[in-house]
Amino acid sequence: MVSLSARLKRNSLPPLSLQTPLSPRPSSSRTTSSRPSYHARLAASGGMSPGNSYYGRTASEVSSEADETASGSGETLWHGAPVFDASYWHSKGGMDLVREKHREMHASVEALTILCSSGDSNWHLESLALFWPRVQIVDIEYNTREVQPDTLALQWLCAAQDCTLFPHAQLYRLTARWAGCTEVFEHPLCGAFGRDLATRLALLDRLPPLAGNQELEMRFYKYRVLFLTAVSFAMGAMAKTAAGSRAMEAYITYLFKTDIFAPTSIELTDAQPQHLQAVLAAINANTHNISYDKMRATTSTAALQSSLRHICFDMHNMASGRDRIIFCAVHFPKLESLIIRHSPDFRLLHGDTMNLGVLFSLRWPDLVELQLPFISDQYAKTLQSKCPALRFLFVLPESRYERWTAYSQSFTPDGLHGLATHWPTMQQLVVKYAFRHALSTHNIDVAPMSPSRISFGSVKRSTLSRRTSMLPISPESQLPTPTADSLPGPWPRESFSIHPKHRNLCVLRMPYLQLPFSVALAMLVDVPQLLMLEFTPLLRDPAVPLQGLASTLRRRVSISPSPQLNAPFADSNVVYQLGTAKHPLESMVLHDACTTRYITTSWIQIMNTFLQLSAVSFVATSQEDVTIGSRIKLFCSRNDAVFDVDIDDQSRAFQTRIDFTNSWGRAEGLASAR
Repeated sequence: MVSLSARLKRNSLPPLSLQTPLSPRPSSSRTTSSRPSYHARLAASGGMSPGNSYYGRTASEVSSEADETASGSGETLWHGAPVFDASYWHSKGGMDLVREKHREMHASVEALTILCSSGDSNWHLESLALFWPRVQIVDIEYNTREVQPDTLALQWLCAAQDCTLFPHAQLYRLTARWAGCTEVFEHPLCGAFGRDLATRLALLDRLPPLAGNQELEMRFYKYRVLFLTAVSFAMGAMAKTAAGSRAMEAYITYLFKTDIFAPTSIELTDAQPQHLQAVLAAINANTHNISYDKMRATTSTAALQSSLRHICFDMHNMASGRDRIIFCAVHFPKLESLIIRHSPDFRLLHGDTMNLGVLFSLRWPDLVELQLPFISDQYAKTLQSKCPALRFLFVLPESRYERWTAYSQSFTPDGLHGLATHWPTMQQLVVKYAFRHALSTHNIDVAPMSPSRISFGSVKRSTLSRRTSMLPISPESQLPTPTADSLPGPWPRESFSIHPKHRNLCVLRMPYLQLPFSVALAMLVDVPQLLMLEFTPLLRDPAVPLQGLASTLRRRVSISPSPQLNAPFADSNVVYQLGTAKHPLESMVLHDACTTRYITTSWIQIMNTFLQLSAVSFVATSQEDVTIGSRIKLFCSRNDAVFDVDIDDQSRAFQTRIDFTNSWGRAEGLASAR
């Protein structure tokens, strides 16, 4: 049985917007209201409201957190709304348990989700027949071998439209999976189906027949004209058979080049550059002799689909021989969200792994959300000129590839600084991507080892203390010299200011940038609306003397810290400005900070000046970090910290990255041998 959160994790199609107001639905008539545009839903789902705890989180992170919650109880939060996963409870105890949990939870549940297959019994109909007074979203995922929605889909729709069972339901969504294709159908329950529906239905008469059964084809097309909103194609499965490829290419042609279905979201997964070439070649060849000028509102020969607001390319390789990404802004003139993922296939790994083809050869005037698997200083400059309206920028490689050496183009804090300062409209900036060396004398790429990273198994603490106390005091001499063979990783930076002040930035997540705490606080003055900050503290803060380091390594956090360690971490004027301005910071995430030297009573007093700060999270990458983190949490509670301390245990993921690092050489050797 696959849980709700696991299904959300593997389904990267845009989530439903649950920001609609809770208002009773008339039992006799439907009120006409237009559905929010993707642009508006994107801003809403970004979590800019102060009460949303998921702001700044990517879809994979939210679903990952939901996975942990759902695995224990089956009930979780789905994009901010309480969810009842009927599939989970049915797998645990059948309909008896579903009814029991329904009696306990139905008063607060706002989303009902069901997973079923074509061969299941009718338990899903029994679940829909229960009374759901506050449910707004009915979401059903259906695995079937048929390309045509059967009678079950209509029965589910009739149940969702029953005002006596769902008095507040606003949307019924069906996710159908078949033959390498995932389609999402949305049925508005209190509004219009869409614009120009009659016009698009009339276009069906001009389509050339593809198969012998034209009645079946017409049913296939009409259902999608009425309700289709998003499609995901597994390109690898399409390419396995010539017949399947031709059928899918015809469907893709209708989706990309005509105004018949007008989807808002399309995703191409399991893709190679040659797959994208084949799609565009099929459209240009027009083997079905479609009259494009009569099937679309815009007659530009280059433009594809003007209805698309979101598109995702999930690539195995960015370049393959001479093939590159061949799509650009001219193909999707109204696109608002672009996601590029990269899951390298070492069997076919050759060419430039960071080649985006012609993707940014032209300006994207309406693009507000962009996700890339890598970044460089050069790409940072390109984005500044090609994406002027950008508000959400995420650099998110696959977690194991954050420090992959094949991503070899230079990326430095200067490039990150350009990303943080260029767009005055930027609201979220997330860069989970390790810095790459630039071959210059002043750049630093390897982070100094913090006390919590030192193994005490092979070195005695007294010896370690003597070695540490002998370190030079000069900050520059503490930092190692970069080499061309250094592994990408954190980068110490003694200054990082944002000028002029950025008044729209709400989320800034840069886990590989090492900053002194005093610099991080001073930066908060430059971003007066920041709600979430993530960085790596530079523990060797030049403002803190080193003489007390030896005793600190032996100190317990339960013991009152020494006066020297109680020294201020930042300029008192900066702390005063943040306090008087009532800075709205709500969350701070710290990496490599699970060390007792970093947390003092002065640090707690400074953090207490943020009146809206709800939590400080310490990322732990070892069991030693977890142990020290628990002591930090106890120390903060004993010293009147008004915020919560969370320990994010990522020790298993950290070990996975280490194991994967050790396999890079073998994998690259295998690829070069082919």
